[in-house]
Amino acid sequence: MRFVSAAARGVGRGASVAIAAVPTLLRDLIGIAGAGSIVYGIWQIYVPAAYIAAGIILTGMALLLARRASPYPRDDA
Repeated sequence: MRFVSAAARGVGRGASVAIAAVPTLLRDLIGIAGAGSIVYGIWQIYVPAAYIAAGIILTGMALLLARRASPYPRDDA
């Protein structure tokens, strides 16, 4: 019986962590869908420009994520 109650607590904690992560995941998925829509629209106009736009978007995302993950404090002031 102890195992069942311990398992239930673990599942409850896991569910609360998953629920807390949903807004962040949803925001990221909306951003990815938006970037994909921009690149697809450019693809419909001129294919090589879509590759350039995708590269710019990916480079920008990489820079933003690297800045967020940096262990050093930012001097924004």
